Amino acid sequence: MLKFLSSFLFSYKAEERKSDVSGAIEVVYSNGKYVLDTTHVNYSFGGLHEVFQKAFGQFNIKQREIKNVLILGFGAGSVASILQKEYGKEVEMVGVEKDKVVIELAKKYFLIDQYKRLTLHCDDAYHFVLNNPRTGFDLIIVDIFIDLLVPEKFQEEKFLSALNKLLSENGILFYNFIARDEKTRDRGAQLYKNMNALIGKTEWVRLFAKRTENWVFVSQKQKI
Repeated sequence: MLKFLSSFLFSYKAEERKSDVSGAIEVVYSNGKYVLDTTHVNYSFGGLHEVFQKAFGQFNIKQREIKNVLILGFGAGSVASILQKEYGKEVEMVGVEKDKVVIELAKKYFLIDQYKRLTLHCDDAYHFVLNNPRTGFDLIIVDIFIDLLVPEKFQEEKFLSALNKLLSENGILFYNFIARDEKTRDRGAQLYKNMNALIGKTEWVRLFAKRTENWVFVSQKQKI
């Protein structure tokens, strides 16, 4: 109880690990909960969690009929937590997370084994999307970062076209992007144009986390 109460005044570093994928990763106990951070950005349950709470709220995800979800960049399970714990949705979830260290910390501190309908793949999301024969996901989340940056291959037309094939006819896709300078803003603007052309009608939502300016692009399936 003392640790819980004092965490609202001081943050405690529970564990720090080095990852070949993400660099320095740390689990911090703050405001009565664990959060997963890298050097410059929150990966799960901090500012990132708030970004998806706000984005989902704007598009009424709680009321939307969703049978299955694909989460690219699963992290420690922020999106899964929102859908199951906050919204009460017992949906099938497929998660993809490349970083083995992130998965280890997610199991240890964030208890992701509680999501009984979760299938978690330790894989590169690019490879997974381009080689996955399954289609018909009602909700797809793209939240793939190396620290602050979205690797360029996840902004390519080839990847976006493959995402379109995975989305169900009435599906919706959320793509999280951090704008931090002129170069990334230009890339974000191009990504928005490509998503409109290759996936469907895309809305541009600007949200602020504690340390980042997030652009969340939200696409509705293109009717063919």
